[in-house]
Amino acid sequence: MVLLSSLTFLIVLGLVGCATEKSVQKGEEINLTWPLPPDPPRIKYVKTIQDAREVLPKKGFFKKAVAFIFGEEETPRLIHPYGVFASPSGKIYVSDSDLQVVHLFDFSGKVYRQVFKIPGGILRSPIGLTLDNQGNLYVADSELGRIFKFNPEGKFLKTLGGTMKRPTGIGLDPKRSVLYAVDTAEHHILALNLSGEKLFEIGKRGIGEGEFNFPTHIAVHPVSGDIFVSDSMNFRIQQFSPEGKFIRQIGSVGSQIGNFSKLKGIAVDSNGILFAVDGLYDTVQMFNSKGEFLMNFGKAGNREGEFWLPAGIAVQEGVEGEKIYVADSYNKRVQVFQLLGPVPSFNGGSK
Repeated sequence: MVLLSSLTFLIVLGLVGCATEKSVQKGEEINLTWPLPPDPPRIKYVKTIQDAREVLPKKGFFKKAVAFIFGEEETPRLIHPYGVFASPSGKIYVSDSDLQVVHLFDFSGKVYRQVFKIPGGILRSPIGLTLDNQGNLYVADSELGRIFKFNPEGKFLKTLGGTMKRPTGIGLDPKRSVLYAVDTAEHHILALNLSGEKLFEIGKRGIGEGEFNFPTHIAVHPVSGDIFVSDSMNFRIQQFSPEGKFIRQIGSVGSQIGNFSKLKGIAVDSNGILFAVDGLYDTVQMFNSKGEFLMNFGKAGNREGEFWLPAGIAVQEGVEGEKIYVADSYNKRVQVFQLLGPVPSFNGGSK
C-alpha cells in the first residue's frame, strides 16, 4: 500500500511537471501599440490584471503537487471592476461593485488584499477611490451615500462628509489637503477637508458653464490642482481651478473623434494630458492641456487592447515611466498600458 501511494505521488509530480512545461511553451509576447503606422507608437499594451495570481508568489513544486491532488483553492478575482487608482509605490486599487469590495494588488510587496469591512457591515457599492500622502484609502459608496477612510492595511478609520445622495467619483489634492466628491444625484461637487468638513461646493443642475447633468467621475491635476469632472449627460468634461472657478469645457456630444457618447472615467497626468473613457465607443480618448484632441486607443472586443463597457481609469507616473490602468468592466479585468512618449496633436487612433 505504501509502495502504491508513493508511486501515485510520483506520477502526480510528473503530471504537474509536464503541465507546467507545456504552459511555458505556450506563452508568447503581445505587441500592441497605438496609433497605427505610419505614425510613431505612443501607447503600448503592457498586461492584464484579472485575479490575485497577478501579485501572489508563484507556487513551488510541492504546493502544485498538493493542489493537483486535493484541488485548487478558489482564487479571488475581479467580477465587475469599476473604479481604479494607482499609487506611485506600485499598489493598484480596484473597486468591485458586484463583489462589494476594493481589491488591493501590491506588486512590489507581492500582497493581495480585499477591503470591505465597515462598522456594522460591509461596503455595498464601492465606486470612487483615492489615496492621501500617508497611504490611507478613501472609498465612495454610492449606495450607502458615504465616503469611508481606511488605513494602508485596509482597516476602517472613519466616515467623511456625512450622508450624500449618490457619491461616485472622488479625487484628492494632497498639496491643499482637499477631497473632492461627486454627488451624481445632487448634480454638484463637494469640497471637503480631510476631517470631512465641507469647504465649498461646485455647481448645480443645468447645461451652462459650471452646471452639471449627472456628473460621475473626477480627476485632480497632480501639479496645478485643477479639477476635471465628467459631466456625463451634458456629454462633456468641465475643468475648474482648485477653488472651483470654471476654466473650460472639453468635448461635446457626437460620434466623431473628440466627442463623447457615454463618458465614464477620467484621469490627468503631470503634463496635463487628459485621458477620458467612453463606454459606448469602448475607447480611451486623449486631450492636451488646452483641451485639444490628441488620439485614442482601444476598441470594442475581448482581446488584449479591446474593451467592453470600460469605466474607471488611472495614471501612474514613476521611475518606470507612465502607465495607464483601465477598468474593463464587462471583460472582468483591468488592462495596463504604457505611454511611450510625447503625443502631438493629430487625428490618429482606432475609433
